[in-house]
Amino acid sequence: MKDSEIIALLNNRDEAAVEALKDRFGGLCFSLASNILADRRDAEECVSSVLFKLWSSIPPADPRDLTAYVAKTARNEALMRCRANSAKRNFAAPVPLEELEACIAAGGGVEDELRAKELAGAVSVFLKGLPSEQRSVFMRRYWYFDSAKSIADRFGLSEARVNTLLQRTRRMLRRYLIKEEFINEQQRF
Repeated sequence: MKDSEIIALLNNRDEAAVEALKDRFGGLCFSLASNILADRRDAEECVSSVLFKLWSSIPPADPRDLTAYVAKTARNEALMRCRANSAKRNFAAPVPLEELEACIAAGGGVEDELRAKELAGAVSVFLKGLPSEQRSVFMRRYWYFDSAKSIADRFGLSEARVNTLLQRTRRMLRRYLIKEEFINEQQRF
């Protein structure tokens, strides 16, 4: 079923939309959730929550890219569950986010919402300037939380090559953010 047909079902509040979403995007949602959450049951519950959130948010939302909208919803739900699961022990960020902390901020991190939006825009500009393979590898690791092995298999690369690409890209991102004055060059991580 096409995205536009699924959105039409959602707009008409047709319950078949939930099944269509599950068929089309269930695997993507589960993959994202299981990459972030440690427990399979949590990932399955996350997928159910995502389907409910999609049902509740469309309408009024009218996403131009349904895949991106679903992926963002699934990622945010999984991160929220991860934080909730770790609430008693201070939030333990998934490993990919810990890897990026050295590139983005030290100490308390980016606290101001406006600054965070500016930072997101700067990272987006940075990513658009990368070669396609490098950008894809970076996005698979830090947006989809794929493992280096999974990325290597997906792109036909060695795991060592993936790790090298990620390390170089993080260094490039750090230099870019220093140049754009999002972080101070003297900050130690």
